[in-house]
Amino acid sequence: MLFEIEREIVAYGIIVAIVVAAIPTAVILLRKRRRQKLRRRGIKTHGH
Repeated sequence: MLFEIEREIVAYGIIVAIVVAAIPTAVILLRKRRRQKLRRRGIKTHGH
């Protein structure tokens, strides 16, 4: 019983760690993509 609960906690911990690591990566990638799109349109200043 205790071993099963422990395994579940570890599984959730791994999932949370992946999500926490993926969110900042996704934000950075989206910002970079948006910046490239704006640059293509000829808008140089971004985030001012």
